[in-house]
Amino acid sequence: MIVPLLHQWTKANALFKPPVINQCRTIELKLTKLWHKAVREKNNSHIDCGCPREKKIPVLELEFIKAQRTKAEGQGSMQMGSIDYSETKKQIANAKKREQIREREQKKKMKIPPINVNATKLSELVDLSLEVLEPPLTTSLTSQELRNLKETPMQVPKWLSHTQSVERCVKMVTEAAGHVYSHERRE
Repeated sequence: MIVPLLHQWTKANALFKPPVINQCRTIELKLTKLWHKAVREKNNSHIDCGCPREKKIPVLELEFIKAQRTKAEGQGSMQMGSIDYSETKKQIANAKKREQIREREQKKKMKIPPINVNATKLSELVDLSLEVLEPPLTTSLTSQELRNLKETPMQVPKWLSHTQSVERCVKMVTEAAGHVYSHERRE
């Protein structure tokens, strides 16, 4: 019985390797390495960078963001479906309507130029070289209508002014204005 036991001991001694003594630091490094590897595989995120933990983005989301920034001809590699043409047309039409409403509601302000009190001629009364003034005829027009006026001339309605009644009214208004604003009334 002792012979087989000695045989086993000699065999065990031959296979025996001296134990590896791990220090606390090596165990700590191995544990942190394994922990980072496990977390990386769990989150599939970029662990090796120096970002704070709450700012780390998983790799799949990083690929999605990159695909959104690098679209080729309107389609990205991470796009979920094809382009919804009807919805796109609706959105474009709504944007145009909003722009038209914004332009329509935008009021143009007419600045009254400073009047030269010491002017001797009517042409010197307002210095037109200082600023460009909008004519009163176009103050009620929108910007788009003004752009259209470049291509087509403005349609001014033709009023019939050759009748006797119109001439009589013009004469009466002129006489009334002359009575109110004549040099004799300025006493």
